[in-house]
Amino acid sequence: MTESALPGSPSAPTHQKSHVALGYRWGQIAAGHHMERALQLLGCQVTYVGLPYRERTGWDGAMPAAPLLAELPEPPDLYLWIDSAGRYFPPGIADLPIPTACYLIDVHLGHWRESAARFFDAVFIAQKDYLPAFREAVGHDQVYWLPLAAAPDVHYDHGLPRIYDVGFVGNIARAHQKTARARRLKLIAERFHTNDLYRPHTPAEVGEVYSQSRIVFNTSIAGDVTMRVFEGTASGAMLLTDSIANGLEELYEPGREIVTFEDDADLLEQIAYYLAHEEERAQIAQAGHQRAITQHTYGQRVQTLLATVAAPTFRQCAPMRTASPEERRQARFDVLTHLYMLDAIFDEAKAAGYGPLRRAWTALPCLLRRLVV
Repeated sequence: MTESALPGSPSAPTHQKSHVALGYRWGQIAAGHHMERALQLLGCQVTYVGLPYRERTGWDGAMPAAPLLAELPEPPDLYLWIDSAGRYFPPGIADLPIPTACYLIDVHLGHWRESAARFFDAVFIAQKDYLPAFREAVGHDQVYWLPLAAAPDVHYDHGLPRIYDVGFVGNIARAHQKTARARRLKLIAERFHTNDLYRPHTPAEVGEVYSQSRIVFNTSIAGDVTMRVFEGTASGAMLLTDSIANGLEELYEPGREIVTFEDDADLLEQIAYYLAHEEERAQIAQAGHQRAITQHTYGQRVQTLLATVAAPTFRQCAPMRTASPEERRQARFDVLTHLYMLDAIFDEAKAAGYGPLRRAWTALPCLLRRLVV
């Protein structure tokens, strides 16, 4: 796959049915959950090996990966770790005899994922502009752009009356209160009819809200192409998003399949214009919808992922497979710190023979993150 190739396209190679051991933080709106269901629909056997959560049974995160997979009724062909995994990054990933892969989504937020990537044979990232940095970090070329997508059983046009001028479902928690997202949502809510922007929505409600919206608004946090880009178009609304990079113009054609804005004033002008020009809005919405359902579903994404790992030229080349024990530990401590896995840091430092003071010093960055965040 070249850097410019569009992942998830219908021309992706076919693959043999696989057994995938899948680790992520379970949740019905998580990309991992959508990918799990897409793998199952392809006929793959999928075994969830992440942490237990509410009704979902799982595994002890401190259990090394190899013994964990050995306990499964059938051996897997692939271990796949998906961001966000919560407080889950099992020891021994680099010792697995099977191919390993990770799907890193929020690569635009911090650099610790570059350390995580070094434990995997194949690295898939959601934001195209970060390919060079991750290829440099891992030291090999098995790093691929795999954009986010829509789940067709959730994100589809429900055929409901489009009662909202503008729809939005997303994170506007405390961390986002001083961002452009919060400011722009306030401007929109003051001038146009919207859904309830400030309450959580179930996965089914996301598709329903977007199916009731003439326009779905999106604004990135750090220039990232979000899930909302695909969810809104798949639900038949016209997507209005900030003008960003990360391959957006390869995914959709601005002006024909989506609409972009430059600043707050342009945002409000674009909304007013397309609400007043219904036929033009509907044409763009239909073109974006067609692009989403034919090229941007999780089914197409997992086909691309599996075909990549099954390719004859694929190599089990994770840098941590050949790293020294201390190099592995330092890379793991970086990951564990950013996942707030304080107990795991203490346990692994003790197992490595670190004395009390060195263990405390190793755990200090994680402890500080817990206190500050």
